[in-house]
Amino acid sequence: MEIMMFIIFIVTNLFIILCMQFAYTHAYKYENGMYLNVHIPSSHKEDAEVTEIVTTGKCKMKHFQIANVIISIAICFIVFINIAVFVLVYIIWMFAYIFGIIHIPNSSHRKMYALKIQNGWIIETQRKKVYIDTRVSAEAGATTVSYKWHALFLITELAAYIPYFMLGDTHYNILMISLFLCSVLISTLSLVFHAFINKSERHVYSMDSKLNLIVNNTMKKYKSIAMLLLSGLNAVAWIYVALYTGITGILPASSYYVYIFIQLIAVLGFIVPIYMGLNRKKELLSANTSPIDVDDDEYWKTGYYYNPDDKHILIENRMQSGNYTFNYAKKGAWIFTGITCAITAGCIILVFVCMLPLINIQEKITLTNNNLTISAGGYTSEIDVNDITELKLLDELPDDSFLRTNGASTDSYDIGRYEGRTLGKCSLYVFDGYSPILMIKSDDTLVFVNSKED
Repeated sequence: MEIMMFIIFIVTNLFIILCMQFAYTHAYKYENGMYLNVHIPSSHKEDAEVTEIVTTGKCKMKHFQIANVIISIAICFIVFINIAVFVLVYIIWMFAYIFGIIHIPNSSHRKMYALKIQNGWIIETQRKKVYIDTRVSAEAGATTVSYKWHALFLITELAAYIPYFMLGDTHYNILMISLFLCSVLISTLSLVFHAFINKSERHVYSMDSKLNLIVNNTMKKYKSIAMLLLSGLNAVAWIYVALYTGITGILPASSYYVYIFIQLIAVLGFIVPIYMGLNRKKELLSANTSPIDVDDDEYWKTGYYYNPDDKHILIENRMQSGNYTFNYAKKGAWIFTGITCAITAGCIILVFVCMLPLINIQEKITLTNNNLTISAGGYTSEIDVNDITELKLLDELPDDSFLRTNGASTDSYDIGRYEGRTLGKCSLYVFDGYSPILMIKSDDTLVFVNSKED
């Protein structure tokens, strides 16, 4: 288990860092009349002050990325020492990385904007202009890749769940329902964003209407393909688990690894077309002989978009290639962000509360007034000794399929609430490799417990 987790997290970490490298580093090149997403006149792009901000920011980003490659790999080795510690350290690192990857370019962006204002590099005729290409607007929503394909994926995902549901095998219900709902959620969001992209890709880049149409249709095509690959491969991952479990009647760890692998391929299938589309867009616009220059830096001066006059709540993020952001002049953007942050904070607190007791598991067994209490890793079972119907010493756990419903399981221990296919609901306080195991059974409780001590 530890080896697989080590491999999965190292690959995931390096993949995340590579994606962030792609999303942010474009800003350090002078493109579309901008440095660090701030419009700078071409006559001043090589000024010493401009060059210093760009060079310093680029250097900070490079060092930050290299440091996090090393840190992210080093953190993964903790999994071989203590999985609970690894999870907590990983969460802390992830949020520190997210903060840094956003703060470093935004800090450089603000400095560049302040320099621009200080030097008066503003062309009033280019400020707050809105260009509309009626030919492009007329084709909003039209695309060569229909978003209706997502409906097929959703129907297939449902069809894969129905046989399992009808068989009446409830052993893996919680896991199967969770995976099914996650799959449906991803496909549904892909459908929604696909439809949104079809209608929102109507940008005006040039006075040449034909070029605008070609660029917008190109981006629609690549983004649509990205959404379909994400949704389709996500469906494949779920269908594999559903069919394997339905046919074999078990859900082994290997199925999780295959599921995660397919989902990683799905993410890759999403990112590659986006990258290809942005490169193609750059090629097309390089031949633009009549570009349209609009200086809207005022709306991006903090690194976040704030435009009270823009009715849209979701727009393309100029700070990150191929991404979208909210218009924080809209109340809905703050509400959604606040809810997301609250849910995230709640999940993190819950993880810490659950993981802290598992860092150093101490098993405690007490008998008070005929009440037997067994506790370990934050889990507790209480049994009235007068209700005990069976006590048995075992060399190992019974040959049953134990599904963890609320607990922790590693190569070293199994702690918490489980459900056996034959034995039903039970509690395990078992350290792997140690015997004997005491089975305690009452009318409504079944506990397996052992100790690392003689």
